[in-house]
Amino acid sequence: MKRLLTVAALAAASGCFSVDVAESPLLGENSAGHVVVCNYGWTLFGCVPLVCGNANGDSWCPFTFFKDEIKPEYAREKLLTLAEARASDVEDLHFLGDSCVIFDMWYVPVPWIIVYKETNLSANLVKRSGVGR
Repeated sequence: MKRLLTVAALAAASGCFSVDVAESPLLGENSAGHVVVCNYGWTLFGCVPLVCGNANGDSWCPFTFFKDEIKPEYAREKLLTLAEARASDVEDLHFLGDSCVIFDMWYVPVPWIIVYKETNLSANLVKRSGVGR
């Protein structure tokens, strides 16, 4: 039972790639929704990727090991794919990249060991003129 809980905890903390869409009449009549694309994971010394969310939606595994998919290019690709599927244009694009030092040991001369990294893209989708009216 302990092994199962350990594996479940590691899988939950490993990384996640998500695309969330919020639709509301408050966004306007031409809005196709507000989209947030997020990917996070862990790196060793801030540069060696350990695990992150899997940007490949066709994969059976929700995370990937030793690949750096915590980049805006992957999030941008998913955002543009979603916009094309909804026949929409992307407006008000905002990017937020963040790193946070988790295990900082004062007696080690290296300032960080394991670093949490996250990439977020936020945008509004606006229906193309003449589409969906």
